[in-house]
Amino acid sequence: MKKFVYLAFIVLFAFILSSCAKATSLPFEPTSQRVEEMINPGDKIGDITLAKDNSFSYPMIWDFCEFDWETNTKPHTSTTDCNIPLLSNLAVGPTWYAEKSKFASNWEAISWELNIDGYQVALEDFGWDEIDASGGTWRIWNVILQELSYGTHTIRMSWSFDTVLNDGVNIYQPGNYNFITNVTFTEKATYPAPSSTAISGQHNYTSQKAQLNFLLYLPGEYGKDPQSKWPLIVYLHSANMRGAGLDLLRDEPLPRKLETQRDFPFIVVSPQGDGGYEFWSKDDMIESLFILLDDLQNIYSVDPKRIYLTGVDMGGNGVWEIGLRRPDYFAALAPVGGYIAHPFEVPENICALKDVPVLAFHGGKDTMVPASVEQELVDALAACGGDAKLTIHPNYGHDIEMPAYAEPGLYDWLLTQSK
Repeated sequence: MKKFVYLAFIVLFAFILSSCAKATSLPFEPTSQRVEEMINPGDKIGDITLAKDNSFSYPMIWDFCEFDWETNTKPHTSTTDCNIPLLSNLAVGPTWYAEKSKFASNWEAISWELNIDGYQVALEDFGWDEIDASGGTWRIWNVILQELSYGTHTIRMSWSFDTVLNDGVNIYQPGNYNFITNVTFTEKATYPAPSSTAISGQHNYTSQKAQLNFLLYLPGEYGKDPQSKWPLIVYLHSANMRGAGLDLLRDEPLPRKLETQRDFPFIVVSPQGDGGYEFWSKDDMIESLFILLDDLQNIYSVDPKRIYLTGVDMGGNGVWEIGLRRPDYFAALAPVGGYIAHPFEVPENICALKDVPVLAFHGGKDTMVPASVEQELVDALAACGGDAKLTIHPNYGHDIEMPAYAEPGLYDWLLTQSK
């Protein structure tokens, strides 16, 4: 599940993607002049394929591009440039957030357009999904770009209000809104393989054997005592970072903490995965993860009795799922905003974790994954005789990772856990 930024007055956006060659040869034209070139699911624009899929399941283009949202002028136009790493899938459907769910009855008062290469996308053929969050409703059109290729492309999204709309908090006046960007898809970087040479701090690596890119953090004191064995934290990132590249993964809460800290008393590995929704629970992803962990133990001074698994959002799902697959492997689990499966469930084999201490964190205002979901998992595990606790932060929603990974208590607790 994706982390969202909830603003009191926000119109989120969508775009037009044009291939490099066409970006320089095709002028930007109004949709009405190019209706005959309607783009449907499965069609290609250059090398890029447009697919119909749930956009909430993939990295979204507005995770990478920033726009001017001032809407005092009508019509309103914002233009920007941004870089996006090559991804397997990228969601680009127009998006709208309204403060109150009752606004959903007025969606038809908005006219949406998404153009790619100057061609109009047949949005109705792609469909849309909605999700309730923090007292409001998100709607996003399910347009996914696949087979991205290196280069710069022109993107435009536009929508218009036919009448005054009131969502209970904001009043939206009739008008036209356009968001235009020149997007450059950058080639995925390659990273050196890890070696026995210790380099303190956090660095980018690739495991050819596991076919995974990952961040690896070594404490400043690592290697000074050749006999020392270090505890290892395995950090699983959120849905936003699927295939997004290691430099962006550094913005996740725990990797961001490690960018400037040299006395953190753990080795930390943050693998970067790619794939569809709930990919941390997929067999091939789990197999790659354990290949990587086995290699790290062969290269670095890892204490095999003190390996801990944590993650946020979809990574929190991975903590529960992977922990259930290998309860013998980890000394403790720390899921943040976690859950099992979707629809949410308490699995029949939950007692497999009764000998693995669990410290979970959740936001009391989380409407995407309610706190009751993780509470049920913790309660079921406690009923088996397990050591499971849940910390609920009442003033946070799905952005629970901010207080969770800022708490020294989490790391102090991990250091007391050993197999």
